[in-house]
Amino acid sequence: MSTESNAITIQAELDAAFGAYVSADQSPGLTYGIVTAEGLTHSAGFGRANDFGTVPNADTAFPIASMSKSFTAAAVLIARDRGLLSLDDPITKFLPDFRATGAPEDPCDPPTIRMLLSMSGGLTEDNSWVDPQIGMNEAELMRLVARGLKYSHTPGTVYEYSNVGFTLTGFVVAKVAGTSIQDFVTNEILTPLGMTSTSFSPSSHDPAILASGHSLDPEGSWRPYDIRESDSFAAAGGMVSTVRDLSVWMTWLGEAFRPGKSLGVDVLSRASRREMQRIESIIPPSIGLQPGGMWNVDVGGYALGLHVDHDLHRGVIVGHSGGLPGYLLHMRWHPESGLGLAVLTNSHRGSPVALARECHARLLRAYDTPSETIVLWEETVAARVAAEQLIRKWNDDNADRLFAENIDFDRPIVDRRAEIDALVASIGPLRDPRPVYEVLSAATAADVTWSIPGERGELICMVHLNELDPPRVQEFVLRAVPSDRPRSATPFDISPRRAAMGDVSLSAAPNARVVIPNL
Repeated sequence: MSTESNAITIQAELDAAFGAYVSADQSPGLTYGIVTAEGLTHSAGFGRANDFGTVPNADTAFPIASMSKSFTAAAVLIARDRGLLSLDDPITKFLPDFRATGAPEDPCDPPTIRMLLSMSGGLTEDNSWVDPQIGMNEAELMRLVARGLKYSHTPGTVYEYSNVGFTLTGFVVAKVAGTSIQDFVTNEILTPLGMTSTSFSPSSHDPAILASGHSLDPEGSWRPYDIRESDSFAAAGGMVSTVRDLSVWMTWLGEAFRPGKSLGVDVLSRASRREMQRIESIIPPSIGLQPGGMWNVDVGGYALGLHVDHDLHRGVIVGHSGGLPGYLLHMRWHPESGLGLAVLTNSHRGSPVALARECHARLLRAYDTPSETIVLWEETVAARVAAEQLIRKWNDDNADRLFAENIDFDRPIVDRRAEIDALVASIGPLRDPRPVYEVLSAATAADVTWSIPGERGELICMVHLNELDPPRVQEFVLRAVPSDRPRSATPFDISPRRAAMGDVSLSAAPNARVVIPNL
């Protein structure tokens, strides 16, 4: 049977996948965009956005629901960086009427701003209750809070998604900044980034380019939902945006991990943007069977207004979903490469989030995306060369210059030399060295694992330097692999510090791109 196939671009492949979602009547309309490190590079829309019959596109405005949370988290960090608050301040410092009971350790300390931003404030998941409450004003919500909330867990112990808790962080920003969270986000984030199609007010958008939400009636026909404006819950889910604007947001957040890349807008430092995308609350790992029969492995947690997944091949992926009656939406990006997707639908039927995850995986595969890029120190490359020279021909003076004091302390040099002789004898004699750009793995800029070929196998070698300047080798590990052992069964990392990985493991580490300086 032939394995030939016609080439198809990833853009056409994803157009077909998202178009089929609408054709299958999962939503009246859908629009999506592909983002790279340079920003939005492709977008498409299918079906209809509203009763005007408009085909949704990159400039069609949708309520983005909980995707708003990342903007609020950025606002909190801006206020923190200006000295107006600390993430470790208790919520009662700014909202003294906050009261909650019922924790296993009752009475307990109130949650901190960090806990509420990272969904570990001890308050129960509340999506079902919040949806019809989005028009509630702040005074009414604070009366409920002052009357007393119930903890489902002790604050700071467990991930649990609370819109009420997150909303309170927006009230804090408003209090310390002397303005509403809506105006703060608009003036301090949206305007500097040029996100002119993003707002907290659906009614401010042209109805012809505003997507209306839908659900199915009992007869199977699409029934529109009236678009509602959020009041007190604006910080948790009250924003409206477009694929084009969200592409700017994803690119700006992701560029904090890519040296030299910048949109030139520094309303929040690169360090603080990275902090937003670092896990604060672990979500219990799971393996779930997807509707198409594929297994999905979830490993990750909640950062500050964002979900962070650790893909077992591609590494860190950041994003957030949104859902309101009549809408399901999702954005996700790979900080290492900048590759991302924004998907907006005007129905709460189906599972566009699962489709977005699948299509994002296809996008990363199309670009053969590494999990991360590790640029070795020049000293690491030099240490590899020097260590291999010692393996081939020992010299005490060279060893003294190369190794840190702990090498002989951990295991006497005489024993290490004996081990080298035994290992070389088991797979040798050794053949010519491989080029320095050929490596098996690296976990940091300070370590590298490579192999030395022998006539009857290969010698796996690893050096790990310490943090001093100049650095010296603190770990020196060797392992012989006979030639009858397949490469797939050969360990790629032999550091005793990562021994739990074993010879074979599911990990993003083997997919790291290792860069040799000056090559």
